[in-house]
Amino acid sequence: MCVILSIKKEFLMCCNSYKILVLFTFVFISYLLNGVIPSIPVILWYLFCINIFTFLLFIIDKFHALKNRKRVPEVSLYFLSLGGGIFGALLSMLLTKHKLKKSGFLYIQVAIFVAWVTAIFLVLSNLQSIQEALGQLFK
Repeated sequence: MCVILSIKKEFLMCCNSYKILVLFTFVFISYLLNGVIPSIPVILWYLFCINIFTFLLFIIDKFHALKNRKRVPEVSLYFLSLGGGIFGALLSMLLTKHKLKKSGFLYIQVAIFVAWVTAIFLVLSNLQSIQEALGQLFK
């Protein structure tokens, strides 16, 4: 019994494999949704899915905080924000006034937001050259 618990703990702790599995699930769902509505790019479907999930997870964490239940680990919240769910995270934080008094958490979320906005700006401003480079790569 102790060996099984140890293996289970190692599986969950090793690289947070379940969190990575969640991200791959969102990628898979994004491809499926792109097949249904191909006019919307896969990356937008991915961002839509992960932001909805992150939004709901923050709401669940707020509910658990009010009921003194087991909380969602902050590392999981950071991971989903960093994975693209930052807009859903910030929206839920503002709507429910959740974790706004924890300055450390808020600073990290703002830093993730700035990183995502910067990345989006850089990609959109260099979209033509990125498409040309990818075209050359996949010829």
